[in-house]
Parts: sequence; C-alpha cells; structure tokens
Amino acid sequence: MNRSFTSILRRASLLTVALLLSLSVVARAAAADDPDRSMQKARAAIVKANAGDLNAAMSLFAESINAWEKNSFAHLNRGKTFLAGGDIESALKDLDRALKLDAKSADAYIARGVAHRRHGDFEKALKDFGRALDLEPSNIKARMNRAALLLDAGAPESALEDLSLIIKTQPRMTAALGNRAYVLGQMGRYDEAVKDLTEIIALDPNDQKAIKHLAFVYGQKGDLSKALTWYKTALKQETDPAARVRLERETSRLTRKAANR
Repeated sequence: MNRSFTSILRRASLLTVALLLSLSVVARAAAADDPDRSMQKARAAIVKANAGDLNAAMSLFAESINAWEKNSFAHLNRGKTFLAGGDIESALKDLDRALKLDAKSADAYIARGVAHRRHGDFEKALKDFGRALDLEPSNIKARMNRAALLLDAGAPESALEDLSLIIKTQPRMTAALGNRAYVLGQMGRYDEAVKDLTEIIALDPNDQKAIKHLAFVYGQKGDLSKALTWYKTALKQETDPAARVRLERETSRLTRKAANR
C-alpha cells in the first residue's frame, strides 16, 4: 500500500479515536447532571435560609448547583439569599444567571429589581419591575416594589397609580392602603389619606402603625383635636417604653399648640 495513503488512514483513525473520546467526555458530563438531587438540595437550602441559617443555606445551594448548574430555581433562590445577607454583587450574578436560564421568571426580575435598587441603579430596577409586570400584570409584589421606587424617584402620581391598581383588586390589603396613604400625605391630599387609614383601622382596630399614621396626618392637616384623639389612642395601646415616651412628647406638644390657638 502507498505509504502516503497509509499515513492518511492512520491520521484519520487517530482523529476518529479522538472524536470518540471527546464525545465520551461530553456524555459523562451530561450524565453527571442530577436535577432531582439538585432540586432536593435547593429546597433544603431554602428551609435553612428561612430559619436564618445562611451559612448552611449557602452550602446546600452550592451542592445544588454543582449537581445541576442549569438549575434556575437554585440560582434564583441563592440570589435572594445573597440579597438577604447584603451581598448585592453576588446576588446580581446569580439572578442574571437565573434569568439567562429562564427569561420568563417574574420572580427573578423582581428580585433583581430589588438588588438593582439597593445598588442605587434605579433605572435598571424600574426596567426589571416593568418586565415582571409584562409577564404577570397582576403581580402585587412587582407593583408594590415599583410604587416604592417611583416615589423615591420623585414620581408620586405614578406610584399612586400602581397602588390604586392593587387596591382595586385587593381592597382589604392593608399594606397597599397604608402605602397609598403615605403617598397621598406626601402630596398634601390629607382627606384621601385619612380615608385609607380609617379603612385599615376598620379592618384591624389594633393596627398601631395605622393609628399613629392617622394621628400624624390629622396633625399635618391642622386638625389638632383629632390628631390628639388618635395619639392618645395609640398611647393606650403602646407597650414599648421608648415609643411611649415619643408619643407622650408629641401629645404634650400638640396640647400646648392647641391651647395657644
């Protein structure tokens, strides 16, 4: 046989062996993925994170991702855990990866929006909350976060619009009512703020935060009599010594102010 031809056959044979070896390595790597174990570890990590054991949670998340790197659920929840621990940069890396693996996760967009906000990048945060709402228009968490961001960004009317949309579908949601009352108060729309806060107290007469807020709004409005009534109601219910001192001082201040009118 021609030596040149023999050499060509030998090289072709070597290339075939190399290709087979390469395919074998890829097959072993794919077989090494263990989605079931990965999800099991991720869920265990969430239990630890919710219990406040962040170190154990991180260890389990690492095991989860090692078992299956493409587990978007693990990246998302590790990102949230990093966020809870104040490690914004690491949170953003995991949340970016989660969204690369699952671009339709509203939860991941919300978490990344929160991370961007804490990082001081309001524009990126606003985009992420908007993307979450594009995917899930009724997502209350996304709308509440966007409303808070819009208020911080100096757009109270837009914040008010988001909060009103929530209340339209969830009229008994006290967190949304309280936030809307705050926005209305900032805008000087005291009567509307009073209405929202009164609704909260009707739903829960012991909501101390709403009672104090209502007293404050009446004070801002200039209705000292009603402000004093609600501050005294708050004082009766307050058990924290430091908070009681603050309420007593404010009550005394308004009493003097009312007497000098």
